Amino acid sequence: MPLFNKVENLNASMGIWKMTETLQELESMYEIKSSEKDLYYGFRNDRRRKEWLTVRVLLKEMLGEDVEICYRDSGKPYLKDSSHCISITHTIGYVGIRLASHPVALDMEYFSRRVLHLIPRYVSSREMKYIPEEEGPDKITAALIIWSAKETLYKLFDFTDVLFDEHVFISNLRLGTSGHFKGSVVKDGFQADVRLSYEVHGELILVYC
Repeated sequence: MPLFNKVENLNASMGIWKMTETLQELESMYEIKSSEKDLYYGFRNDRRRKEWLTVRVLLKEMLGEDVEICYRDSGKPYLKDSSHCISITHTIGYVGIRLASHPVALDMEYFSRRVLHLIPRYVSSREMKYIPEEEGPDKITAALIIWSAKETLYKLFDFTDVLFDEHVFISNLRLGTSGHFKGSVVKDGFQADVRLSYEVHGELILVYC
């Protein structure tokens, strides 16, 4: 069932769907095109099929019509009719879509303390100040926002060989239920700064641009 379909302005919107439907219910909500059947029936488990179907049901819910999703060689999605730029994300039990008239990216993470063990792999020394020292929900939330921010930048620029602790950085992060901060990518002479937004919805952390 859809959690929300938020239209931020005339040029951008975001939708999140909680996957409570059965596979059979989802199959009744979306007609699989002949060009998609090999891909769909090639999935090895029902979880992946449910994610794939839910994304397309959500997209139809957001646009009011059925638009085919295609993929570049890198795996980055785009709409066949080029009507919008799209970013797709999924985590345990949820899928999300961001649409806009300009390039966008969205990442969504499920609240879990497992992220704490990964901090040394993706957080630079200058970013550690944004992560509380005390164990607890705030530390997990901050770690997930930083991870999700770097995933968002990775999706936006469609890089294939970046290191999150060396090429992708965040700054000006203030912890709360929502906010804005800066993300930067610096690699091989390329540099870009991006305004990122985050939202905390219960067990979900969203970061987008």
